[in-house]
Amino acid sequence: MIYTAAIYCVISIVVFLVFVTIVYKEGKRGRRFFATGIRNWLDDKIDAFGNWLLRSLEHFVKYIVQLHWYYSIHSVLKTLLQVLVKFYTIFETIFERNRARAKQLRSEKKKLNSTNHLSQMAAHKEDTELTPAQKKKLRHKNLEGKH
Repeated sequence: MIYTAAIYCVISIVVFLVFVTIVYKEGKRGRRFFATGIRNWLDDKIDAFGNWLLRSLEHFVKYIVQLHWYYSIHSVLKTLLQVLVKFYTIFETIFERNRARAKQLRSEKKKLNSTNHLSQMAAHKEDTELTPAQKKKLRHKNLEGKH
């Protein structure tokens, strides 16, 4: 089996070298030696196939790959936008919470400022004021001089 493969390999190399030599000599001479009509027809068909292959490759690269590239960029930008929206939402909730807390603190400060020191003293005086009986007893005690 290996022997047969080696023979096919040697024959292929010899045939290839013969074709290369013929094409080289025809190029120097400027015309073909044999089967001119068939080889010209075959050249036209191979050239047409090559042109079709190049157009197909150009179409693939120009439209398919480029479109895929644009969709990839679109996906990346969409993901980036979604991340930015999430960050914005998080920061917006934090700002709203801070705004509500600041409003609450301002109302508390305003409430505290409305009750100044004198009003606090008056409130304390009302809370600790003696009853009329206690006042009478304290006055009687002070008048008699008993301490």
